[in-house]
Amino acid sequence: MKRNSSRKQLPTICFVLVAKELGPYADMAAVAALAVRRLHPQARTILVTDESTASAINHDNHALGNIVSEIIAQPTGTDDPIVSSRSLRTVLRQLVKGDYVYLDNDAIAVRPLDHGWPNEADLAVARDWNKRGIPPDALPNMEKVRAKLGWEFLPNRYFNTGVIFVRDTPAAHAFYAEWHRRWQQTLSLGIPQDQLSCNSVIAAGFATVAILPDRDNWSAYSTVMLRGRARIFHFWASAYSGEIPTDTLLGHLIVRFQRDGTLDEEAIACATRDNFPWMNDVGVKRLLASGLYIRAAALAGPRIIRRIRRKLSR
Repeated sequence: MKRNSSRKQLPTICFVLVAKELGPYADMAAVAALAVRRLHPQARTILVTDESTASAINHDNHALGNIVSEIIAQPTGTDDPIVSSRSLRTVLRQLVKGDYVYLDNDAIAVRPLDHGWPNEADLAVARDWNKRGIPPDALPNMEKVRAKLGWEFLPNRYFNTGVIFVRDTPAAHAFYAEWHRRWQQTLSLGIPQDQLSCNSVIAAGFATVAILPDRDNWSAYSTVMLRGRARIFHFWASAYSGEIPTDTLLGHLIVRFQRDGTLDEEAIACATRDNFPWMNDVGVKRLLASGLYIRAAALAGPRIIRRIRRKLSR
């Protein structure tokens, strides 16, 4: 299968936001959408949300309403924002016309998105945490649903649902219909996340699925040494309950947006140039993962010397 296309064609860019109070999550979505507009001022960007969040954006006159091209408000039948957002993500194919790229609100695009998507696959996803195997934290729930529901999974691959390229094909629609159905099953087992159900549908073969290169879903917190340069930096914002560390590019961009309503394009340009989504040298492993070997050596050298001195002084 031919994996990538050199033809310039920008798909629709989609985001999903559900929040009881807009707060930092709406600001995060605004920053992610502005990052797309920085690259493609004429891009079609769609925010899919529930009715209460759409009403809050309108009532508060939040900038997000003017940043995206369109807002689609869809009832979800619950006021739980986690459940609502996963419900919307798993029906997104039925709500949007044409090919699209779905981005999590904590995914910052830093290089053009108008080329390099698969030609023939119905959808494309990247490996979770940029790892070639199955992350250990996914195994317990995989075993749970395998025992309860009889699902199967690919034996050596596990995919992330934070960046997805989706074509407008019958198979892609069928994939999403089954994804939503299976997600409802995991929800009944107390698992509201949608990644597990997505991976089971991939294994079931409902559609042709290509693997995106790591650059299209560069996990900022992964310490895997990656090749190439990131096109989309993806941050693990859900782990911080809305308090995004400001030593990350994402946290820095949110603070700047909250302060003056603008996108710090210079910070994005620096992160893109250095292939480094951090605002300081946060550790040798992350420097190495970004290919910044000289900076890693400069940071590690003094530490190694101090350890040698301590040992010699004993």
